[in-house]
Amino acid sequence: MRDLFSNFNSKYFDKFIDLSIGFLEAIAIFVIGFWLSRIISKYANFGMLKRGIEDSVRLFLKDIIQITLNILVIVVAINTAGVKVTSILALIGGAAVGVGLGLQGSFSNLASGVMIILTNPFRVGDLIKSDEFEGIVEKINLLNTTIRGQRNELIVLPNSPLFNTNLQNFSAKDAYRIDITVGVEYRSDVHKLRPLLKTAISENKMFLDYRPIVIEIEEFTQDRINLTVRAFSKPRNYWDAPLILRGICKDVMEANGFKIPVAPREIKIINSNDERTEGN
Repeated sequence: MRDLFSNFNSKYFDKFIDLSIGFLEAIAIFVIGFWLSRIISKYANFGMLKRGIEDSVRLFLKDIIQITLNILVIVVAINTAGVKVTSILALIGGAAVGVGLGLQGSFSNLASGVMIILTNPFRVGDLIKSDEFEGIVEKINLLNTTIRGQRNELIVLPNSPLFNTNLQNFSAKDAYRIDITVGVEYRSDVHKLRPLLKTAISENKMFLDYRPIVIEIEEFTQDRINLTVRAFSKPRNYWDAPLILRGICKDVMEANGFKIPVAPREIKIINSNDERTEGN
């Protein structure tokens, strides 16, 4: 009986030792494997950077490489710990249907992320506008795209609606046109004002002097002539250029005696004493 008990303890003790060693090996594989995957993806990113691969593609592939290596590390670690990978894969396959239904949006975002990289509607560094959001693209991730907004806020947009909705890319060309409206009095000499504005705008480094500057009459209103002022600037000046252009127009008009009309106001004065007399 004692020998049986001793053999029983020895058997399970040896099994415990084997499981402990396998568990420690699995932990070591996790730590070293994740570290190596990070190093490999980093060097892959460096290699793509040296080859001049576009930033959006480079960062996307870097994430793909690291995630793939991490999955391989997990599979090897689990197998080393003594757990059969085939049984885990069968379990994952059984749960995949239910999980897939719950993650339809994520799979859609993943597919859209791949399509964004392949079709290239925008790149890292481009200024884009989608629905009510606009900003500079900082990174195209697997499931979403991050952009930096006008007030330096970070905006995260899911890839699926971003890819399947109307999108404006202001950086697609090397120049972006700014349109503003400037009002002048009816007695103003528009023909004299036009060259003054063109000269001042072309001398400002924010605007492209090799692109046409257009200053023409847009409409006649009750109290003013509205002029359309059009000038080209670099897409990176998208937010600042309209403000600078309005300031240039105001300074030129004030310096040369052109007045900016003020909308007329009708003021009605009611004499309370007269109303009281009429009532009596």
